[in-house]
Amino acid sequence: MKITVRPKRGWRRVTFRIPDETFEKIGELCERYGFRVDEALRIILLHGYLDDDPEANETTFKKLQEDIGRLSAELYELEGKWSPLKFSSYYLAMDDQNLAIQLSAMIAENKRLRERLGLPQKDYGEVEEKIHYYLNFGRGK
Repeated sequence: MKITVRPKRGWRRVTFRIPDETFEKIGELCERYGFRVDEALRIILLHGYLDDDPEANETTFKKLQEDIGRLSAELYELEGKWSPLKFSSYYLAMDDQNLAIQLSAMIAENKRLRERLGLPQKDYGEVEEKIHYYLNFGRGK
Protein backbone atom coordinates (compact mmCIF):
# COMPACT_ATOMS: atom_id res chain seq x y z
CA MET A 1 0.00 0.00 0.00
CA LYS A 2 1.32 3.43 -0.91
CA ILE A 3 0.36 6.41 1.23
CA THR A 4 1.01 9.98 0.12
CA VAL A 5 1.22 12.65 2.81
CA ARG A 6 0.71 16.30 1.88
CA PRO A 7 1.14 19.30 4.16
CA LYS A 8 -1.66 21.80 4.76
CA ARG A 9 0.40 24.46 2.98
CA GLY A 10 2.78 24.05 0.09
CA TRP A 11 3.18 21.52 -2.68
CA ARG A 12 5.65 19.12 -1.15
CA ARG A 13 4.49 15.56 -0.53
CA VAL A 14 5.99 12.32 0.71
CA THR A 15 4.94 8.81 -0.34
CA PHE A 16 5.39 5.84 2.00
CA ARG A 17 5.19 2.16 1.17
CA ILE A 18 3.47 0.20 3.93
CA PRO A 19 3.20 -3.59 3.68
CA ASP A 20 -0.38 -4.77 3.14
CA GLU A 21 -0.41 -6.88 6.31
CA THR A 22 0.67 -3.88 8.41
CA PHE A 23 -1.99 -1.72 6.79
CA GLU A 24 -4.63 -4.40 7.51
CA LYS A 25 -3.54 -4.48 11.17
CA ILE A 26 -3.86 -0.70 11.32
CA GLY A 27 -7.36 -1.01 9.84
CA GLU A 28 -8.34 -3.63 12.43
CA LEU A 29 -7.06 -1.41 15.27
CA CYS A 30 -9.00 1.52 13.84
CA GLU A 31 -12.23 -0.48 13.85
CA ARG A 32 -11.57 -1.71 17.38
CA TYR A 33 -10.90 1.77 18.84
CA GLY A 34 -13.25 3.80 16.62
CA PHE A 35 -10.65 5.77 14.63
CA ARG A 36 -10.69 6.63 10.97
CA VAL A 37 -7.72 5.14 9.12
CA ASP A 38 -6.35 8.57 8.13
CA GLU A 39 -6.49 9.71 11.78
CA ALA A 40 -4.64 6.58 12.88
CA LEU A 41 -1.97 7.04 10.21
CA ARG A 42 -1.53 10.65 11.29
CA ILE A 43 -1.06 9.55 14.92
CA ILE A 44 1.34 6.80 13.87
CA LEU A 45 3.44 9.10 11.68
CA LEU A 46 3.52 12.01 14.12
CA HIS A 47 3.74 10.26 17.49
CA GLY A 48 4.90 6.72 16.79
CA TYR A 49 3.10 3.49 17.58
CA LEU A 50 1.06 3.30 20.78
CA ASP A 51 1.62 0.39 23.15
CA ASP A 52 -1.84 0.10 24.72
CA ASP A 53 -2.87 -2.95 22.69
CA PRO A 54 -3.69 -5.78 25.14
CA GLU A 55 -2.67 -8.41 22.59
CA ALA A 56 0.67 -6.77 21.81
CA ASN A 57 3.84 -8.60 22.64
CA GLU A 58 7.53 -7.90 22.33
CA THR A 59 7.88 -9.37 18.82
CA THR A 60 5.00 -7.24 17.53
CA PHE A 61 6.67 -4.10 18.79
CA LYS A 62 10.04 -5.14 17.40
CA LYS A 63 8.43 -5.66 14.00
CA LEU A 64 6.71 -2.28 14.24
CA GLN A 65 9.99 -0.62 15.22
CA GLU A 66 11.68 -2.24 12.22
CA ASP A 67 8.88 -0.87 10.02
CA ILE A 68 9.39 2.58 11.52
CA GLY A 69 13.13 2.36 10.92
CA ARG A 70 12.63 1.25 7.32
CA LEU A 71 10.11 4.02 6.65
CA SER A 72 12.38 6.61 8.28
CA ALA A 73 15.30 5.49 6.13
CA GLU A 74 13.10 5.75 3.04
CA LEU A 75 11.99 9.23 4.09
CA TYR A 76 15.60 10.38 4.48
CA GLU A 77 16.48 8.86 1.12
CA LEU A 78 13.59 10.68 -0.58
CA GLU A 79 14.47 13.91 1.19
CA GLY A 80 18.05 13.52 0.00
CA LYS A 81 16.86 13.22 -3.60
CA TRP A 82 14.32 16.02 -3.32
CA SER A 83 16.52 18.70 -1.70
CA PRO A 84 19.00 19.07 -4.58
CA LEU A 85 16.13 19.22 -7.07
CA LYS A 86 14.49 22.01 -5.10
CA PHE A 87 17.78 23.88 -4.92
CA SER A 88 18.38 23.49 -8.69
CA SER A 89 14.86 24.52 -9.63
CA TYR A 90 15.15 27.69 -7.54
CA TYR A 91 18.31 28.77 -9.34
CA LEU A 92 16.83 27.87 -12.73
CA ALA A 93 13.83 30.07 -11.93
CA MET A 94 16.17 32.91 -10.98
CA ASP A 95 18.08 32.47 -14.27
CA ASP A 96 14.76 32.58 -16.15
CA GLN A 97 13.87 35.84 -14.43
CA ASN A 98 17.26 37.37 -15.28
CA LEU A 99 16.91 36.35 -18.92
CA ALA A 100 13.38 37.78 -19.02
CA ILE A 101 14.67 41.11 -17.71
CA GLN A 102 17.46 41.16 -20.31
CA LEU A 103 15.01 40.27 -23.10
CA SER A 104 12.66 43.01 -21.97
CA ALA A 105 15.51 45.55 -22.18
CA MET A 106 16.48 44.31 -25.66
CA ILE A 107 12.88 44.62 -26.89
CA ALA A 108 12.68 48.16 -25.53
CA GLU A 109 15.95 49.05 -27.25
CA ASN A 110 14.78 47.46 -30.51
CA LYS A 111 11.52 49.46 -30.39
CA ARG A 112 13.43 52.67 -29.76
CA LEU A 113 15.91 52.03 -32.60
CA ARG A 114 13.10 51.14 -35.04
CA GLU A 115 11.36 54.37 -34.12
CA ARG A 116 14.54 56.44 -34.69
CA LEU A 117 15.28 54.72 -38.01
CA GLY A 118 11.70 55.11 -39.19
CA LEU A 119 11.15 51.36 -39.59
CA PRO A 120 7.72 49.81 -38.97
CA GLN A 121 7.07 48.53 -35.45
CA LYS A 122 6.91 44.79 -34.80
CA ASP A 123 4.46 42.96 -32.57
CA TYR A 124 6.19 41.48 -29.53
CA GLY A 125 2.96 40.42 -27.78
CA GLU A 126 3.79 36.73 -27.54
CA VAL A 127 7.30 37.42 -26.23
CA GLU A 128 5.97 39.95 -23.71
CA GLU A 129 3.53 37.31 -22.40
CA LYS A 130 6.48 35.00 -21.79
CA ILE A 131 8.37 37.80 -20.04
CA HIS A 132 5.39 38.45 -17.77
CA TYR A 133 5.14 34.73 -17.07
CA TYR A 134 8.79 34.41 -16.02
CA LEU A 135 8.61 37.58 -13.95
CA ASN A 136 5.42 36.30 -12.29
CA PHE A 137 3.40 39.33 -13.35
CA GLY A 138 0.73 37.38 -15.18
CA ARG A 139 -0.34 33.92 -16.07
CA GLY A 140 1.15 33.58 -19.52
CA LYS A 141 1.01 30.32 -21.47
